[in-house]
Amino acid sequence: MTPDLLRRGLKLSHLRLMAALLTQSNLGAAARSIAISQPAASRLAAELERILGVAIYTRTQRGVVLTPEGAAMARRAARMLHEIELGGREVDELRQGAAGRVRLGSVTGPAVEAVLSAVTAYRAAYPRVDVGIDVGPSDRMVADLLDGTLDFAIARRPGSVAPALLSEVPIADEPVVFAVRSGHPLVGRRNLELADLMPFDWVVPSEGAILRTTLDSVLRAQGLGLPERVLSTSSFVMTLAATARSDAIAPIAAAVCRAFPGIGLEPLDLRLKIAVETFSYLERRDTDLTPAARMLSDMVLDGFARRI
Repeated sequence: MTPDLLRRGLKLSHLRLMAALLTQSNLGAAARSIAISQPAASRLAAELERILGVAIYTRTQRGVVLTPEGAAMARRAARMLHEIELGGREVDELRQGAAGRVRLGSVTGPAVEAVLSAVTAYRAAYPRVDVGIDVGPSDRMVADLLDGTLDFAIARRPGSVAPALLSEVPIADEPVVFAVRSGHPLVGRRNLELADLMPFDWVVPSEGAILRTTLDSVLRAQGLGLPERVLSTSSFVMTLAATARSDAIAPIAAAVCRAFPGIGLEPLDLRLKIAVETFSYLERRDTDLTPAARMLSDMVLDGFARRI
């Protein structure tokens, strides 16, 4: 937003409309998302096209499609609005004293092993801060981080995301175990081979998940494929339930297996050691964390440092 655009009449309402058009496929929906009427949105769009000197969208049968110039402006508008929101949060935190809101994301293993304990300690020290944790796959965590939903994340940067967009601090790889119910026929056997696990049902992550990709790669290297009987699921709860109630075998993060000792699962003694690629601490390079978020991120990183 250059001084020239400001002199031409660019306003906050123009930015809000452009940011809405990033996620809405028609002008009416964009208008509703920012609580204005469609005629008002049309007037703002016309004003913005006059200010920029280019068309910001084209109409189609399905709605509107941003032009390259419109998309460029919309992305920057969303970023500016996010910075304004963060500025307001920072002022509130400074005014209230260690209060505010922090949202972080994490992949499952680190979440149950280090993130949760850091958040518990943080909430005891700063009870006025509203903390939210989202747990899921790296691609979703990074997408939410980039669109401003999360302040920071413990995840793996997808190859499709440019390194320049994120500040990245590698932490550790994620050991994987093959978990079974107590009393499983393979419990107590030492130095098992992957081939020894093939006669049993497996519960594995859905295709595309980093653990599934790692598992497929390891099996190929051993000259093996998945067993004949496989349940694929993206649900962690379903994985635990199916494994606890049958002789199925589930490859899961070692940290997750350790975190739930009361549900009757234990790791098999496998000769081959398997680990998912290194996960990292990630934050947006173009955004400064608020004081509350920075304090929590420091505690999370300190928690990992004590475990490594």
